[in-house]
Amino acid sequence: MTSPDLEFYCSYSDRCYECCLETEMPLAEKDITRISKLGFQIDEFLEEKDGFMVLRNKEGMCFFLKESRCTIYENRPEGCRYYPLIYDLDTDEFIIDDLCAHFNDFDPSIYQPLHELIRYFIYTLLSEKEIRAEKTREEERKRKKGE
Repeated sequence: MTSPDLEFYCSYSDRCYECCLETEMPLAEKDITRISKLGFQIDEFLEEKDGFMVLRNKEGMCFFLKESRCTIYENRPEGCRYYPLIYDLDTDEFIIDDLCAHFNDFDPSIYQPLHELIRYFIYTLLSEKEIRAEKTREEERKRKKGE
């Protein structure tokens, strides 16, 4: 398993999967690689949204949610490992996502050891998005040049 050393501990994870419904969980390239090595085709579980690669929903649920359980739990994406602790870029703060059904049950300050990992993850996602956008711009320039 190529997962982060630390992750958010959710005491509800064995009976709650609200975070897996209508998910927009972003995926880093290393998540995509790890999941595809499990035998899944990229177009099965991945889609692009606003320049980010995100988990695909199937019938309103994460592609990997089956019978109220994550079928790739040991190999789940990095963002899933941290959720509902998120980094607010605008305020430079770590918060518990208010979309989490158990929002009021968590204190983000006790997860301080995750803060730098999450910040790094977010900046990795932003960097990968920019690389994809630049590649698209370059392809467009080449296409226009060839016309």
